[in-house]
Amino acid sequence: MTTHLKHRISSPFLRFSPLAKLASCLLWLGLTNLSTAQEQLLRNVYHAPSNTWVEVSCLLGKLPSYGYAPIRVTVKNGTDRDLKLRLDFSSSPDQYSYSLGNNNTSSHFSLVGRSGETNSYDLIVPVNTNTQTSRYNNGSNLDLTLLASGFDIVKGSMFSENSADWPAVLMSSELYVPNSSTLDSHINKSSSSSSKDLTFAGAFDPKKLPEDWRAYQGQDVIMMTSEDWRSVSPGARLAILEWNRLGGKIILYTENTSEDLATLHIDKSLAGQRKTTRSLGQVRLIKLPTASRLQAAKTEKLIKDRNLYKSSHSSILNSYARSWPLQDLLGEKHFNIALFTIILFAFGILVGPINLFVFAKSGQRHKLFITTPIISVAASVLLVITILIQDGFGGKGHRIAIVDVQPHENKAYITQEQTARTGVLLGNTFETSEPTMITPIALASSRWTRVLKDGKANSTYEANHGKQGIRLSGDWFQSRSVHGHLLHTIRPTRAKLELTGTEASPALSSTFEFDLGTVYYQDESAQWWVADSLKKGASLTLRKSNQGEFTTWLNKQKKNFSKINADKLERLSASHKRFYTFTDQFKVTETSQAINWLTTKALITGQL
Repeated sequence: MTTHLKHRISSPFLRFSPLAKLASCLLWLGLTNLSTAQEQLLRNVYHAPSNTWVEVSCLLGKLPSYGYAPIRVTVKNGTDRDLKLRLDFSSSPDQYSYSLGNNNTSSHFSLVGRSGETNSYDLIVPVNTNTQTSRYNNGSNLDLTLLASGFDIVKGSMFSENSADWPAVLMSSELYVPNSSTLDSHINKSSSSSSKDLTFAGAFDPKKLPEDWRAYQGQDVIMMTSEDWRSVSPGARLAILEWNRLGGKIILYTENTSEDLATLHIDKSLAGQRKTTRSLGQVRLIKLPTASRLQAAKTEKLIKDRNLYKSSHSSILNSYARSWPLQDLLGEKHFNIALFTIILFAFGILVGPINLFVFAKSGQRHKLFITTPIISVAASVLLVITILIQDGFGGKGHRIAIVDVQPHENKAYITQEQTARTGVLLGNTFETSEPTMITPIALASSRWTRVLKDGKANSTYEANHGKQGIRLSGDWFQSRSVHGHLLHTIRPTRAKLELTGTEASPALSSTFEFDLGTVYYQDESAQWWVADSLKKGASLTLRKSNQGEFTTWLNKQKKNFSKINADKLERLSASHKRFYTFTDQFKVTETSQAINWLTTKALITGQL
């Protein structure tokens, strides 16, 4: 199994005959195979006579290294009163990484089990971003404390092995059961990791997949059969396709040679096609081998092909720490050592010789009990004032986004980078302007950086669902620090560009709420067109351009992004029938209002 549970199943049959023991073992193996698809954090019977119990399970067989865990809570309440539940989740790296940094992300949920009913709740639980790369037993913990009104506290937990060297993969039970052992063994033999404890994938039950796209954030690849895909609920299928647009990879196996991406309802326009690129993600349809036995080397190559680039966890650890243009815009902040040295030197003279020989001279030593605290308080106040003058309140930062507009879906897929340097913050609680996925990212080492790859600083985060977005508190922004965040958002929108005019003289009309600057467009025949400016609500005839002019323009815009997102733009630019524009008018996802965002820019692209 990819996930180790702290709750085990035991059987009284083990105390009896060999035949009973054999039956018990077979039952255990059956339960084990079932549990690979849905990992149980706890199941607690509160009142046996009325059959009152609570079960908490993770719908995916492996925790991601960042993002969210989809949790299903089932409450059977046979009593005559409602059962009020409070679930406190805590996510952290595994215990072997604590010597480097004890980071923790917590979240809280309140639910009700109605009297005489069975209620089921699906939760999206934030998972701590693992910035540790320990070679041994590296992974993520998810701990749960459950309090039910009138009953004792119960606890449960789940642990998953993770590695930045291997993408986060999920497999349906149909593929996982016959292949997991062989695939695990193969990637550990070929891996350069010293731990040799990598797991190829976590398992899932296609019929129980979550219906929120954020539940798949932190995952890189989803593998299942075409029959599995048909059994996925419409809501979960939509969520997976949304995750796919943001960069996820879907691999489907089929025994039916007539199946394609149109018959599987992935894209009706792709009749006869078995492979496509959807925005930043890929979908592939592959022949299912006999008995569902996958060839290990071939499957590894499929997962790690050049179009996947690297795992999303690896990009959070490495892409921003090496060279990040957005952070370069902040410039370097130098610590004024001379000023603080003068203050401390003056304090030393005052509290020492002057205090001893002037304020509390011989025969008046008792005054030291008065003068020393006064001098200390005055020096502390002076240091605080100096810090405030030097650093100020709040902070300043920069933001940039890739916005993929899909007019046929009426959605905008937003990948947002942001960095900020803070002064003195008077509060650390804020709420995002809309539902989103937000994670801290590892930055280059400096005096002000708090989140580092294998950093030793402890960070505590809290993330809960708010009225309009995610309510955050803790160390998302710390005083006198530099922070970086990555956000993914899917926003409903009717903004789009429409193609009008003739094939020889095409024109674009805009329904965006702001003016657009230069707009490039590549038609189906790979001919490039350009408009120098496009006003909101207006229409403009395009003039002919060429690949070289567009490439020069795109390379200029790519310099604003991290390496990983610059590569994503390069991938998008290979698509036909897309437009591209760069603007400072787009409204990104808002986070802390204490930060003065000096620049907010976006590269908007999409289909017509």
